[in-house]
Amino acid sequence: MPRTLRALTAALVTGLAVLVGAPAHAAEPDAAPGPVVLVGVTGLRWDDIGSLTTPALWGLSREGSVGTVTTRSVRSRACPADGWLAVSAGNRAADLPAEDGTCRTLRDPGESGQVPGWDDYRAAAAGESYRARLGLLGDELQRSGTVATGIGPGAAIALAGTDGVPVGTHLRMPEQARDLQRAVRDASATSGLIVVDAGVVRDPGWATAARPSTPTPTVTPGEEEEDPGLGLGGSQELPGSESIVEPTRAQQAVTIDAHVDAVLDGLRGRDATVLVVSLADSGRVALQLVAATGPRASGDAYGASLLTSGSTRQPGLVQTVDVTPTVLSLLGLPDVTTIPGATVVPTPGPDTGGARVARVLDIQEEASAITRVHGAFSARMVLSQAALFIVAAIVLLVRGRTDRAPLRPALRVLQVAALALGAAPVASFLAGTVPWWRSDRPATAFWAVVVGWIAVVTVVALAGPWRRHVLGPAGVVAAVTVGVILVDAVTGSNLLVDSPLGAHRILAARFYGMSNQAFALVLAAGVLVAVVAADALLRRGHRRAAVAAVAGIGLAIVVVNGSPSWGADFGGPPALLVAFAMLAVAVSGRRVSWRTVLVVCAVGAAVVLGFAYLDWLRPAAERTHVGRFLDTVLDGGLWDVVWRKLSVNLRVLTSWRYLVLAIGGVALVLLVLVGPRPRRGALMGEGSPLAGLQRAVPLLRPAVAATGVALTVGFLMNDSGIIVPAMGIAVAVPCLVAAAAQWRLDARDDDEAIAAGPGRDPDAAVSDRPDAPAGSSPA
Repeated sequence: MPRTLRALTAALVTGLAVLVGAPAHAAEPDAAPGPVVLVGVTGLRWDDIGSLTTPALWGLSREGSVGTVTTRSVRSRACPADGWLAVSAGNRAADLPAEDGTCRTLRDPGESGQVPGWDDYRAAAAGESYRARLGLLGDELQRSGTVATGIGPGAAIALAGTDGVPVGTHLRMPEQARDLQRAVRDASATSGLIVVDAGVVRDPGWATAARPSTPTPTVTPGEEEEDPGLGLGGSQELPGSESIVEPTRAQQAVTIDAHVDAVLDGLRGRDATVLVVSLADSGRVALQLVAATGPRASGDAYGASLLTSGSTRQPGLVQTVDVTPTVLSLLGLPDVTTIPGATVVPTPGPDTGGARVARVLDIQEEASAITRVHGAFSARMVLSQAALFIVAAIVLLVRGRTDRAPLRPALRVLQVAALALGAAPVASFLAGTVPWWRSDRPATAFWAVVVGWIAVVTVVALAGPWRRHVLGPAGVVAAVTVGVILVDAVTGSNLLVDSPLGAHRILAARFYGMSNQAFALVLAAGVLVAVVAADALLRRGHRRAAVAAVAGIGLAIVVVNGSPSWGADFGGPPALLVAFAMLAVAVSGRRVSWRTVLVVCAVGAAVVLGFAYLDWLRPAAERTHVGRFLDTVLDGGLWDVVWRKLSVNLRVLTSWRYLVLAIGGVALVLLVLVGPRPRRGALMGEGSPLAGLQRAVPLLRPAVAATGVALTVGFLMNDSGIIVPAMGIAVAVPCLVAAAAQWRLDARDDDEAIAAGPGRDPDAAVSDRPDAPAGSSPA
């Protein structure tokens, strides 16, 4: 193993413990002083809340801790049953999908005591790869002897044991607010946990529908069952005698607020901890409402703050899967390490209640706005890059004088366009620095901000003294890309979240660290930055310094990408190590063998396992998804995770956007750089006008090889599949095209020599160039 590779490995292993932190040991949990009350609703958002229409929720927003909740379940749209099943299992779970796409109307248990539809719920959970154990919360309560009371059909699902029968006492939702108040007051005197289903909000056209259930719920004679599908009590009549008119969102929110108000009145003087959570969507997918008030067993009480959790690390954002570990923690019960959520905790926010609500409304609006523009951004970026690939294949291969029209202006336009497209990915992250979603026309504002950042990066790339170097402008674009992504990962991933190529809050796939798109961008751009640094040092005869520069850049990227506290990217370090180790070996003057690649892959795997193991040693509530993945593996769930990620990989593989980028980028590299009839061991054939580019940049061939191998490793190790090589190509190929255009603009005499025919050695023509390093030879 080369000394460079050994030094890089030693530095990585030494820094693991420092980056992850010393493992802590969880103390025995204490219980909150009073009863824990979970008020679950579905479809309720912060824009439904008003001081006159929903005074109880309005008051809670001023005095309590507030946040938004992402309700993503097995499918992109969560039904009411899905949200309550997530509380029951502490994991993503869902009802069986209906043929007409409607959600099930929830019913109270019948004479058998079992939750209606429980067999369907279990069948659905068995068919998914999340390993959700329905009834987990109920079983934990029963095992610990915790007395529980449930009110309403959703509460029955949440408190059901494995057999589908709710533990403790189950009550139907009273028709009158005073009866609900009395029921809560009585339950608070004897129960450690009270769960209340306060109702639903459904968008027009998205009303829930009844389904046949086994066992069939029964109604006591003389008692009218309410219809939660419309969010109204059984005693309320719909307007009109011949037609059904769906209630508005405001009407349904008023009903929910009356229930919340009755619950809060029934808890007066009880020192209770109350969690109000909207567990599912209303039909249209959006972030939902969450609020909390009351004491916690340890740490600050819920009040006058924002909410967050260890699973999101984002102030003002939690997940539905966080509800179960939060309830268990408040009850003083041990953590269940097999569930993915984390405890919901208060975190500092704006000083006033109005400002805190404004903040969560802003989060909600940003999360919704990005869903309306990210598809168009990806499509336009791909189509623009495809056009660039076609034009570059024509312009770069045209022979002729580059000191006159029409070729010179064509090359100049191609260079600028390539730099602009290479800057587009990082510009999409930088768009988060401007609150474009607050505009009256958010889509227009988004494009204005993105184009503005593209212009800034492109002008910087073309304006400085580096513009005279063949790799200078492209290197600036790559450096900006690497710098923005690394700094963002270290400072909390604020630009990553809800960016077109980042992590979307509503999708709930990732909330911090580096997304697979960001990883691919930083890999491809990082290799180019390392090539620029090493090339400059090699021209000065400092080979050891060049090797150290490559190793240092690679080490910094690997550390930020793999650290659970920063990038938290499980599949990134092996690919990054492969790329920078191959490049470092090439810079040192040695040949890159397959043995070296295999050794680097083994080292990368060891580094990843080291990150995962140290993260796993921490308390369950403090682990990132890296440590939770190792815990899942140790619990026997490796195949389920692999199958789920493979399924996603195969589904994404057919996306035309990423196929165009991947296939088009590779084809351009082969056509323009390899060219016709390459000489043995050379990257470019003599028939290509770019045949002298390799001599001008001797590290070009190893850089292309290192990037290609690393993107392939990333393709195999990440669940985003073809997205990884496509995103790497999105920055690497435009930068390469810009460098090729720059070289041709500066190589007027060489073009004439090559155009004269293959009788003259193109390398001899290039040897007289002032920027060619002395003693260089084709790699």
